Amino acid sequence: MFIGQALPMLDAEERVLGRVNYVLNFELPGMLTGKILRSPLPHAQLVTVDGSRAERLAGASAVLTRNDFGSKTGFTGKYGRVFRDQTVVAFDEVRFVGDPVAAVAAD
Repeated sequence: MFIGQALPMLDAEERVLGRVNYVLNFELPGMLTGKILRSPLPHAQLVTVDGSRAERLAGASAVLTRNDFGSKTGFTGKYGRVFRDQTVVAFDEVRFVGDPVAAVAAD
């Protein structure tokens, strides 16, 4: 029993020598990498969000902005476990530094 004792670290040697594979170390065929563009400003009004430059970049597979939600898609862009009041990306204003404005998936 290990009650009151430290648990043995069975993978200590592999960790110290850098041989442990973590989730970020895996690469699968066709795998994309995602990046969230976050607001550098708090309480800012969003005038325009244009993802066209990002869409034209080599390797870009998808760009998600506020323009991808609403009546044309049927998805409002809001989610939440209890109240659907959280937006996937900011729509008219950002509330805090780090509020998501856009998302990009690329090779």
